[in-house]
Amino acid sequence: MKVADISDADVVQAVAEYQRHTAPPFPHEILARRFGCAEKVAYRAVERAGRHGLIEYGVSLRTGWLTDAGEGLLQRGGPAT
Repeated sequence: MKVADISDADVVQAVAEYQRHTAPPFPHEILARRFGCAEKVAYRAVERAGRHGLIEYGVSLRTGWLTDAGEGLLQRGGPAT
């Protein structure tokens, strides 16, 4: 599996799931389980979503939150990227 196999829509769903529970598993762990991939591959997908302006974070990307753009993508299901 490669990073491109995990869409930004998948990432924002994982971040939203993490935010609902505000406890581990973190978004990249959720994605790794969901896709059966290595955590580092899932983490790179989360980093990419951050570069695309869908996630903001303070100290750690693991505990990030959705931007307005990320919320919009979550609401419409968004195109796979």
